[in-house]
Amino acid sequence: MNPYLKRIRWRLLWISFACLTLALGSFALNQWVYARADDQCTWVVEKGKIVIREILPEGVAEEAGLLEGDELIKIQGRAYEATLEGTLKAQRFINSKPDGAILIYTVKRQGRQILLPVRLVKPLDWVQLALLANGILAWAVGLLVVLSAPERKSSRHFFYLAATALLMSGAAISGNPPVVMLVLVTLMAGVASALLPSLWIHFFLRFPHPSEWRKNRRFLQAIYGTFALLALVQMLVRFWAIAGDGVLKTLAGTPPDGVLKLVLTALGFVATPLYIGAALTGLGFFIAGALKAPERLRKALLPSLIVTAAICLDLLAWTILQAKYGQSLLFRRQIFIFMLPAPLIPISFAYAIFRHGLFDVQKVLLRWVSYMAILALTVAAYLGGLAWAFSHLSAIPPGWAGALIGILALPLGWALRRLLKGIRRRFRRDFSSTREIALSAVREPRKRFSEESLVKSLRRALGEAFQPQLLEILHIEDRQILLPAAEASDREDRRVYFPPQPLRIPPGLLRLARENRELVLGLGSEEADWIRDQGGTLRAHVDALEAQLLLLILAGDTPHSVVLLGGKYAELNYGREDRELLREVALAAGQVLETAVMHQRLVAQERLSQELETARRIQEGLVTSHVPPIPGFHVALRLEPALETGGDLLFVKRRPSGTWLAAVGDVCGKGLAAALYMAQATALLEQAAQTENQKLEEILCSLDLTLRQLLGHRGFLTLILLEWDEDGHYRLARAGHPGALVFEESHGDAAREVVPHGRGLGLRPAGPGDWQVIEGVLPPKGWMVLYSDGLSEAMNREGELYGLDRLNAQLRRLWGTGSPRAACEAVFHDVAAFDTQNRDDRTLFILGREA
Repeated sequence: MNPYLKRIRWRLLWISFACLTLALGSFALNQWVYARADDQCTWVVEKGKIVIREILPEGVAEEAGLLEGDELIKIQGRAYEATLEGTLKAQRFINSKPDGAILIYTVKRQGRQILLPVRLVKPLDWVQLALLANGILAWAVGLLVVLSAPERKSSRHFFYLAATALLMSGAAISGNPPVVMLVLVTLMAGVASALLPSLWIHFFLRFPHPSEWRKNRRFLQAIYGTFALLALVQMLVRFWAIAGDGVLKTLAGTPPDGVLKLVLTALGFVATPLYIGAALTGLGFFIAGALKAPERLRKALLPSLIVTAAICLDLLAWTILQAKYGQSLLFRRQIFIFMLPAPLIPISFAYAIFRHGLFDVQKVLLRWVSYMAILALTVAAYLGGLAWAFSHLSAIPPGWAGALIGILALPLGWALRRLLKGIRRRFRRDFSSTREIALSAVREPRKRFSEESLVKSLRRALGEAFQPQLLEILHIEDRQILLPAAEASDREDRRVYFPPQPLRIPPGLLRLARENRELVLGLGSEEADWIRDQGGTLRAHVDALEAQLLLLILAGDTPHSVVLLGGKYAELNYGREDRELLREVALAAGQVLETAVMHQRLVAQERLSQELETARRIQEGLVTSHVPPIPGFHVALRLEPALETGGDLLFVKRRPSGTWLAAVGDVCGKGLAAALYMAQATALLEQAAQTENQKLEEILCSLDLTLRQLLGHRGFLTLILLEWDEDGHYRLARAGHPGALVFEESHGDAAREVVPHGRGLGLRPAGPGDWQVIEGVLPPKGWMVLYSDGLSEAMNREGELYGLDRLNAQLRRLWGTGSPRAACEAVFHDVAAFDTQNRDDRTLFILGREA
């Protein structure tokens, strides 16, 4: 599973489940359980009376004989106060009646009371239906987008925007819902009102072209904070109305007055312009991003842009007319006309996504419909042809006909199988066959050791496996590639020619490729900021090539070439499995290329260079270059060989007893032979470190005996061993190596040199080692320094040695900083600036105890 999708899969599931449940549940309850009953007329409180002012033409009120100006006295024998609260109670009463129920209205007309039977209707809420359709379509498209490209922020943002639109469709109240539903719908409306405008603006800051405003944290905080505060205030007002049985009342039971009334009025005036401003701001960023987007993307977005702009204008017109004619019964009955186009927004985006491949969404539906249709037609034609052919066998005796059918069954079945497999490969090549084809590129050249053969085979295999619209294999020179020429159209549909130009691969990407094997890089505008950083012309050049992926091929750790890939066959994007397969191909091709390059180097130069390269890699793997955190201590260490390989030894290991063992050594000689002896000594130290309760002098004795058998007559190893525990207690032993330097506050400015006596290892003739072990305690802030003579015996042009005094002074000065790592780097930098000959390997180990 895609790691990005794996990380958010439960979030997608629960958001989808919650939004769908709330939206569909709200619609179902509003439409069929707590639906509002309608007598298709308007009640207005005038001069202490409830007066009927507007009657829907050809509605049930007109059929019952109600006239404008009639005074409503009673409904089904119940009288209601001529107040807003009274009209709400009357509306709740008729809402409780089923569809088609007949109620007796008592009206007063020209001084006479008249009883009129009115048939109630429960009409379909077209406004909520249109918003629900818009929300479901948007959610479905958003879910497809985020499942196809979960690693892209814009795709996740699109899903959140769509889910909020779905939640908003359910934030409606109709009829006589219980208080629990009123509270839940109010919370839904508050969440949607807080998030939808902000997400609308934020999404178009990212898509279709990233805007610099998306990085402005204060701007985003202002947008989200403003609408969150507005939604919170609106929720509190709605809760206030729920507590007052649908009417805003003070604690005294009177309507709001004075300052409170002014605040509520101001809130009503402020909210609408803010929402209109959010819609137009998002539309503005959409237009600006579309103008900056590449030509292909701009053309794909044109229908969505037109539809979005038209619907924004439609909603703006509705807002203006609502403010002027909101009290009109006829206008309220026609509001759904303004809402019906809302589903066109997700439909237009879905069209752009499926037609033009926005968000890297596969053309799954279209491809599978075509695949199934052609498959069905093929099987039907095959069976029809067999039926027609066998219908002519009636003249043949049954025995012969049966034998003929039996003979033809196998070749006909084989032909059908080949035909169906061919269709399947055309529309949906299975992953195993794609993998087999792609990896076939690295098999033949493995035997021929030829870079040219590998490149040709790789081009053929990738072309057959993916059938990309673009396939270029470019050589890397000086960390850059030369993009091929391309042509595209600008915003005025003029043809623009891009000549070949270099594209630099940043060192950070190469480091990730070496360390983490991140070899497949997306070239989309959101995945490749490093291209945009090199200039708009290069970004436009890559877009003109319509390259989607860049495949890095390393020969060992050296960048060798890149593969540019365009869209796949029958699809427009590369899924997670495709990227993993391409990474596998790059790794395998890199291994083959490394073999080919090394082979050519052997032919062109000498076999020794290859041996040195191999030995260097082995030695780098054997030398301790990183130590895990040790509680209470800081460790810094570094080894630099003078040549490709060296004879210095650096080893740090935790022992089974919980103590730590460090060793710095120097094998006599340089080059490959010294490196091999160093590797043997490291292996012996590794084995000794894992031996339980083996003392330092015992380790030195064992090493001396074994190395005497391994080293030559003149070979020997100098070594210094340091063992310490978590309390700072240390044991130090030396075998012919320079002593250790101890820096502590009790000795002032001078370092204390600890030099246990002991002879080198592996010397001939054999003799008593007499290795002394010195024990002590490293105080807080104290340092223990082990080094090789490559530091102290470094020499400048005048033949002057760097010397132990200079090394001591340098370390003493750096000891005050308290950072062994900084001290280690500074010492190496100072020695490198002093030494002009680089005659010997250099090794430094610093153990610092925390204060």
